[in-house]
Amino acid sequence: MDGNFSAEHMKLKNVNDFDLTTGSGYFTALSRYRAHLQIADDKQPKSTCHEHKAVNQVHATQKHLAATGIGAITCARHGCFVPDTVVDFQKGEQQVNMDYALCQALGKLEGMPRAAVIYDIACHIQIVWGIGLFHIHGHQDVCLSRYSPDLIPGIGKVDGEVLETLWSQLNEICGSTRSMTAAHRREVLNDHMLDSNRKKMLNIVQSLSRKYIQAIQALEVAEEGYRNLTENADQSLIT
Repeated sequence: MDGNFSAEHMKLKNVNDFDLTTGSGYFTALSRYRAHLQIADDKQPKSTCHEHKAVNQVHATQKHLAATGIGAITCARHGCFVPDTVVDFQKGEQQVNMDYALCQALGKLEGMPRAAVIYDIACHIQIVWGIGLFHIHGHQDVCLSRYSPDLIPGIGKVDGEVLETLWSQLNEICGSTRSMTAAHRREVLNDHMLDSNRKKMLNIVQSLSRKYIQAIQALEVAEEGYRNLTENADQSLIT
């Protein structure tokens, strides 16, 4: 999960707008989302880590914007956007926004006993999650051992930064969607997210085949390293 501050939306005089998707696309249904924002506690927990941009922008006032960006959730391994989870930010990347998106995503995981959630500023939230391998180095050293995907049991080999690659593609149209009506903007972004997911689906066989070969090669290197470490370590420390 991640936020994108390039996908902002200007306040428009024309409020006579009609949404054709109403939650059936990737943007969440507005009525439910607005109801959540009205009753949710929007107090941001005090940071115990570095001051990250996403946290600082929570307090930024931008009166000319109806939305300061969007938050979204994708599959960390395959990079597919999760339907009905994309939310608009009112100020910055507030926890109240991303909490809603996460709950929408988790509600779709029926039958799955576990889920690993990777978020750039996960250390600001009262749940032990993971932080992407790029962003983790912008945190305090203690965050590396706590939140690095490399150290989360059962997560496999994943960098947790797939949304950054998707944002770079989506940002190419954000200049156009910035001044669209709210409904038109959501529909255009929905279409591009759908196109992204469809391309992932069409290319998944080649992608998995390539990653399988890489995994086999990495396994051989890891096993050799493990054997060398075991042979040279103090045998009394090996369990």
